[in-house]
Amino acid sequence: MEAKCSFCEIFGEKPHCHNCKVFNKTRTHVPQEIDCSLEELVEYINTHDDVTERFGVGDYKTIELYTGERVKIILLDTDKDKLANSEGNAKTTFGILAYDGLFRMNKERDNTTSWKDCEMRTVRMERILRLLPEAIRNNIKPVIKHTSAGGGSREIIATTDKLFLFSEVEIRGEVEYSRPGEDEQYEYFVSETNRVFDDYKWLRSPYYDGSNGFCCVTSYGGSYGNIANNSSGVAFGFCL
Repeated sequence: MEAKCSFCEIFGEKPHCHNCKVFNKTRTHVPQEIDCSLEELVEYINTHDDVTERFGVGDYKTIELYTGERVKIILLDTDKDKLANSEGNAKTTFGILAYDGLFRMNKERDNTTSWKDCEMRTVRMERILRLLPEAIRNNIKPVIKHTSAGGGSREIIATTDKLFLFSEVEIRGEVEYSRPGEDEQYEYFVSETNRVFDDYKWLRSPYYDGSNGFCCVTSYGGSYGNIANNSSGVAFGFCL
């Protein structure tokens, strides 16, 4: 695959540049419901190098969790997240943006655990993982996520995750209450409309100013800081 070049970004898509073709395709794609089974979807992703030949950013499929709850998985981006066991990237990143329930990030009110050791990651995400359909659960690709160390630190640490909360920059494309370096905005969230949620959602980003809590994304697409033992909703991603 040829890397995207600066000339393509300035003058438009060039025949030789695969990445620019994918980029332009996602910006003009009209999201649609994925009409194949979960098993067929996973098989297609596993056996095709370029999933954008069939699926585009924003495409979605309704699945049923083991609790009986029905949720949508939405294709957020392609070739974005770094795989934990290789030098390549995961072919797809999906998100569940509307999940029932309000949860705390930590038993304590602070963020000194960072994302790495917080209750949300070590307990809540592990439980949610077990609720996903087997076709998804058995094919999730662990990826490397970057997050501030918390406690007001400027250090960025890496974790290996199957399920992950989003960082502030991954949704908003900029930082206001978090530290720079927590990965990059997903293509799906470039559209301001897609940054509107059904309620406030926790982010994995520790609040930048000291140890007082984590960031949330608001129902209207902004962000703010909240103490860690308050309850908010969750929206999360995973890679196939």
